[in-house]
Amino acid sequence: MVRLLLPLSTLILSTLASPAAAQEEDAEHRADRLRTIELNAAARARVDARDRSNARVRETNRAAQERYERQREEWRRRVAACEAGDYRACAR
Repeated sequence: MVRLLLPLSTLILSTLASPAAAQEEDAEHRADRLRTIELNAAARARVDARDRSNARVRETNRAAQERYERQREEWRRRVAACEAGDYRACAR
């Protein structure tokens, strides 16, 4: 019976003492949660800015690649014309 009362009395005492500690933990937890929200918002803003910047780079690279492919196709066309005997195409 004593073995049963000891854990029970410990549980009762810890429950009586914990409301103040629980409120402190709740306030601390709330502050941690708000700080986490702030950190996540700042990180999201940095990622969004990076993605916008990367989008511009990707668009610039895509345009450069398309320009290169057009120039290369024109060069191939001129080489074929030159080999076919159109010597004006060779002079460019």
